[in-house]
Amino acid sequence: MIRLRSFVVLIGLALLISVPVSAFAAVSNTIPLDSWVYPALEKLQGVGLVDSAMQGARPFTRLEVARQVLEAKAKISTASPPLVVFELLGRLESFLGDELSDGADGGSYFKPLRELRFDYILQNGEDTYIAGTNARQYSLNTNNNGINYGEHHNGQLIFESEARLAKYFLLSARPLIEFQEGGAGASVHLLQGKAALGLGAFEISAGRQSLWWGQGRHGSLVLTNNAKPLDMVRITNPSPLILPWIFKYLGPFRFDVFWSELESDRVVPEPYLGGLRLQFKPLPWLEIGASRVVMFGGEGRPSIDWDEFVTVLGGKNLAGDEDSSNSVAALDARLRLPFLWGAEVYGEYGGEDEAGYFFSKTAWLAGLYLPYLEPSGRLSLRLEYTDLSNNVWYRHSAYRSGYTYEGKLLGHHAGGAAKDAFAELQLLLPRGLTLGFGADYEQRGIGQAVEEKHLQGFLKAELELKHNLQLSMRYGFDVIDNFEYVADRDKTCHMGSFGLSGSW
Repeated sequence: MIRLRSFVVLIGLALLISVPVSAFAAVSNTIPLDSWVYPALEKLQGVGLVDSAMQGARPFTRLEVARQVLEAKAKISTASPPLVVFELLGRLESFLGDELSDGADGGSYFKPLRELRFDYILQNGEDTYIAGTNARQYSLNTNNNGINYGEHHNGQLIFESEARLAKYFLLSARPLIEFQEGGAGASVHLLQGKAALGLGAFEISAGRQSLWWGQGRHGSLVLTNNAKPLDMVRITNPSPLILPWIFKYLGPFRFDVFWSELESDRVVPEPYLGGLRLQFKPLPWLEIGASRVVMFGGEGRPSIDWDEFVTVLGGKNLAGDEDSSNSVAALDARLRLPFLWGAEVYGEYGGEDEAGYFFSKTAWLAGLYLPYLEPSGRLSLRLEYTDLSNNVWYRHSAYRSGYTYEGKLLGHHAGGAAKDAFAELQLLLPRGLTLGFGADYEQRGIGQAVEEKHLQGFLKAELELKHNLQLSMRYGFDVIDNFEYVADRDKTCHMGSFGLSGSW
């Protein structure tokens, strides 16, 4: 059997003579993972207008989104999509004005204010711990770049600046200013930012970045933005490529690889974290991906050089030491069913360990996305279920702080020994009004004497006030049984937010 390391070498050689799917090859900034752009793109793919879109690795660059929008516009004349599609395309075209007009030929620019966003957050309730790790999680504040809020009143101001030299070098920064009731004052830190170099179809970057690997949307097994963005060195191809030789039959292809170092305040201080993702789209309605993230090295652990890093990332322990690293890996797929109104079935299957060259100690995620439930296309439904009931997930005997960064899980926010069932209805109304209604049921501590159970409900609304100016509101509640695994200790938490954002 060809091991992952050998396959990666073959793919690497093929990349040297690969062909981009489109002409877009300039370096471009990424769109935050919580942007409205991603659900809009999923709607366009669901109605069959974007065949080359690859959903399993995010964030997308602005140029990659522009490429998908142009693909949708090229196909729309031969299709009969619902009216809502034209509304979404109009919003996306307004959002991507520069990228659609200049594309990869755009030269140097400086945008001191690309985005400005203010949020007021009212939080009532406490965090709960994730057993077997150093993580704590407020159940209504997930997939939020590791940002913690205090009890009662909070405020945050996020702005983004970027500059590009020719089409090859990009600098971007996304600072965050936080305010909390009873705090000593405003705190300021860099939420995200990077320096990126474009080399043809490839991008090399260094900086603070969030990655989401996997098909899940409420959560994912391997990587999410639940934790603080990682300081990393990263190499990727932001837009799909067609590989040469026999690999061309794999269809559009993307890869992602990164190297990072975690914090010092943990049981094993400053371990390394490395990851590799490969994904293909052999058919317009089928996407396949594979991800692996490995924690290794650190204070008191064996040091790792570059060759050993590739060995560990490829799935092999060092010097026969079964505990030389802590790895999480998963396969994922997304299947679109055009004959069922564009329904998408997706899933992830992963393991915390390996036995006989395949996963052991497994977990899985399954989802269904219905992009339109009625002829207008305005109503969509998502159902998602995750089974992480094996209690070894995100835990390790040597790296006892677990699969975490700065006290937050890097993978699914529910943690190991947990199950999660999620449902969401989304309604797109005219004049840029989006409404969302959802529910979530979560069990934590499966296998323990006392389980912690969460029953959540939420509603949210987003309104485009005018050109690229958006108002957002959200409210959620969580009824918790056996809080922190104490029998009959029940609580109800609430969280509401109000936000205003603009982009230029």
